[in-house]
Amino acid sequence: MNLTYSTCSDETLLKSMGDNDDERAFAELYNRYFRPLFNYAYSKVNDQFIAQEIIQELFVSVWQQRERPPVQCTRSFLFSCVKNRIISHYRKELTRRYHYNRWETQTDVSNALTDQQILTSDLQHQYEKGLHQLPPKCREVFLLSRKGYANREIALQLMISEKTVEQHITKALRVLKAYLKEHFVYLFLLFPIL
Repeated sequence: MNLTYSTCSDETLLKSMGDNDDERAFAELYNRYFRPLFNYAYSKVNDQFIAQEIIQELFVSVWQQRERPPVQCTRSFLFSCVKNRIISHYRKELTRRYHYNRWETQTDVSNALTDQQILTSDLQHQYEKGLHQLPPKCREVFLLSRKGYANREIALQLMISEKTVEQHITKALRVLKAYLKEHFVYLFLLFPIL
């Protein structure tokens, strides 16, 4: 490293960078401030990669804007820039997390709805298959009871006793429960009348 650069003030280095595109002046400024700026950024973001990225982006920006008029206090300027970049990093991170959480919630809801629709369809199919396992009269009595008819109304309509209606319903429930045993929990959620 050239001694003349190591003895120059920060403002002189910035002026030399702007006036002469002086890469050695830039290297000297970089070497002076990389470690303190990195330590500051790391203390705020607690991630070495992100801290290093913030500092690298800052120095790229300093080089790209080297023709800008030099600042009065380079140290304060650089630390202010790092602080602003840290704030910007957290804003981006909050925005990213917000959108990710919304996407994740929508995906979970969508998957839950899809699962529920599949389960409901499967259960309905199994229920209908179970109904076809019943004898015709038993099925007829059971379906009328599920439509809201009272046992007395079913007995009058089919010209059988109320006791026979109760027996048919009991038998239908026993057969359907056995047939739908793997879906039994969901059956009570979807068809609480059973």
